[in-house]
Amino acid sequence: MVYFIGKWLLFLLFKICFRLRVVGAENCPRRGALIVALNHASFFDPIIAGIAVSRELNFMARDSLFKNRIFGIVLSLVNAFPLKREGADLGAMKLAIDKLSQGKAVLIFPEGTRSKDGKLGATKPGIGLLAASSGASILPCYIKGSMDALPRGAVFPRFRRISVYIGRPLQFDINVSGRDSYMRIAAEVMKAISELRGNSEVS
Repeated sequence: MVYFIGKWLLFLLFKICFRLRVVGAENCPRRGALIVALNHASFFDPIIAGIAVSRELNFMARDSLFKNRIFGIVLSLVNAFPLKREGADLGAMKLAIDKLSQGKAVLIFPEGTRSKDGKLGATKPGIGLLAASSGASILPCYIKGSMDALPRGAVFPRFRRISVYIGRPLQFDINVSGRDSYMRIAAEVMKAISELRGNSEVS
């Protein structure tokens, strides 16, 4: 209940203040395990993804955000769970796989961290591991304008237009294992996100 109330209130806010536009919303599967993969350039990105994608999302948030008890409760109410930034957090990955096994949708940033310049960065193998372990489809998305709206170090947002481009779901062979295989999956996902970025430049 909290998730959906917050989603629609934020949708109105972003529609009014940032002229939010979503292209390709019909590409999101209505049911089944789904990994939502998108570029990461701003703290706004998880919020924007939750608004733009029709499915209820679960997402990883760095564990330091949960140190504030009240904020930690709020994060938990909107389906966030902690992720340790140092090294591979196998506990968080197992929890994500568990949620996918229940047919839920999980948000992940293939780059692992925010871009410093707005360009797409190098991908990490985590998304490949999730896809291979769960058999979930991957929904590539590209957010345009979030860095302009809330740059690194900014305290207050700027009212710049934000657009979200949602691609068609990708499906990969689950009978693979090993870092090289996971990286190949991750590379294909980033290629799809890059193509969406190219589309955003001409639309």
